[in-house]
Amino acid sequence: MEREERMRSGAEMERAERLIAQENNNAVLTMWIGLGSILSLLLSSYLGSLWHGENKLYLTGGIMALLLIVSVILYFGLAKRDQRWYLVCAILNHGGIGLAVPLLLELLDLAVRPLNLAVSGVPAGAILFGAAIFYVGGEGENRRRLLYTGAAILGLILAGALLRFSGHRSEFWLCMAICALLSCGNLGALIWANRSAEQRSIYQGLAVVSFSVYLLLLAAAAVALIAAASGSGSSSNRSKSRSKSEKSGGNARGFGGTGSGGSGSRTLLGGLFAGGNSGRVYRPRGYFPMYLWYYTPYNRYASINRMQVSEDEKDALRSRYRRRRILTLLLVVGIVAAAIAAAVLLGRG
Repeated sequence: MEREERMRSGAEMERAERLIAQENNNAVLTMWIGLGSILSLLLSSYLGSLWHGENKLYLTGGIMALLLIVSVILYFGLAKRDQRWYLVCAILNHGGIGLAVPLLLELLDLAVRPLNLAVSGVPAGAILFGAAIFYVGGEGENRRRLLYTGAAILGLILAGALLRFSGHRSEFWLCMAICALLSCGNLGALIWANRSAEQRSIYQGLAVVSFSVYLLLLAAAAVALIAAASGSGSSSNRSKSRSKSEKSGGNARGFGGTGSGGSGSRTLLGGLFAGGNSGRVYRPRGYFPMYLWYYTPYNRYASINRMQVSEDEKDALRSRYRRRRILTLLLVVGIVAAAIAAAVLLGRG
């Protein structure tokens, strides 16, 4: 009887350890996908600012539509059988987001300054990194509260950046808001998945979040496009008095031109508006990176408890582990705070 109880207790402990490892795997995956999406967004925005051409709007819109169509087909097709395709959907959607943001910046006639653009994603990335690391190093119910706290902070960053953008139109504040929206959505997907990590897929959660942000940015770009086209129509009578040489110069600049008032882009925009499976579902096994295993309290304490040493030695190991974990988490707090402060100071101009 006693042997059966020990076996049952050991099985429950192993299941709990596997569940914790799965939740931590979800957190690490969310962190890397989130940081990668921010980097992709900022890099795409910078490269988009260097691209000037008359067909830019049409080509960008076509690529964005293609990415969205392929992503939808994969989501409702292959991903129903193999959940790894959800991750492919998320990557495709992030690619579309990377195209939508520079288009939105150009439609809003916002200059892209490399330094401001580079640091605009730091606050959201730092909070996402900190929330994931603290979640991995958290204990008990505090783990879930840490995710809610991180999402709330990202929501405050989003609201503050949009409020600041309304008074001081700058690519820094707009990109900061978009990065905060992405990161907040990713944390929301993690919260949803880890409520039932054995049944819910973090891949699906990340795909749904990327779809939501993608469609939201497409709607914002469409509104800016209509507003720009309306402005083009209202100013058409005034432009009739210009010389033919000025008109040809404006048309040569095309979409994204640097002429006064963005006449080239408005001319182009005005022209644009003139005219469920059956079968076994594959769930990938989670892999938790060993470089973070040491800072997972449940697993570390369980490992110490299984050691063939005296209780005094176990207590000493637990105390040493607690000190190192606290120092590591304090270091993370310092890095996050310094990164946010530096980003705001460098990019607010």
